Amino acid sequence: MVDITGKDLCKSYDKYLVFKGVSIELSDGDILAVIGPSGSGKTTLLKIFGLIMKPTSGELYFDDIEVTRIDETRLSDLRRSYIGYSFQEPIFIPSLNVIENILIPYYPYASRSELSRVKENALKILDRLGLSGLDRRRPSDLSTGQRKRVDLARALIKDPKVLIVDEPTANLDEESADIIRDVIREYREMNRIVIFAAHRDEKLFKIASKKLDITKYK
Repeated sequence: MVDITGKDLCKSYDKYLVFKGVSIELSDGDILAVIGPSGSGKTTLLKIFGLIMKPTSGELYFDDIEVTRIDETRLSDLRRSYIGYSFQEPIFIPSLNVIENILIPYYPYASRSELSRVKENALKILDRLGLSGLDRRRPSDLSTGQRKRVDLARALIKDPKVLIVDEPTANLDEESADIIRDVIREYREMNRIVIFAAHRDEKLFKIASKKLDITKYK
């Protein structure tokens, strides 16, 4: 599938240091938990692994590709090929319903027949996430926890090699949180890489094969 290697990653803004010296190796089936309090740099590190942001210094490899040195066009191609990303605060197009928002990654490229196939898969993912019957609802009509799961469905729709989830169980009731944990376990069993950030969820931390406490890299 893919190997990810980070070497001495550092991120700073002007004179403000977010973190330094982060080195990690991830391969198929690894689940990395990025741990730390709010504002400690967890989301920043996830964005670097998600190819949304580049580190200030250090090296990041996806297989033998040093992604810290490639241009934005190629970086965008790699994001589409490798990454599924679920944000801490999901962003949706308000005029589109749930299923249309999930299918956004396919609209510029897919044929009508492919969209039909992907839509069927999206409905299965929604059902797996406990969101059956909500596909025609607008995101604004959903609870915070439901919106979070819809965003996860959008991250899963392209069956990514690397799933990145920011605070996956935050603001969820225990039943919904258990569904998310089970999905993460299933992704590990599929030999994919999962990277998540959380500041508290002991059940989720127990799933992780590796842990990175961001407060130790200041």
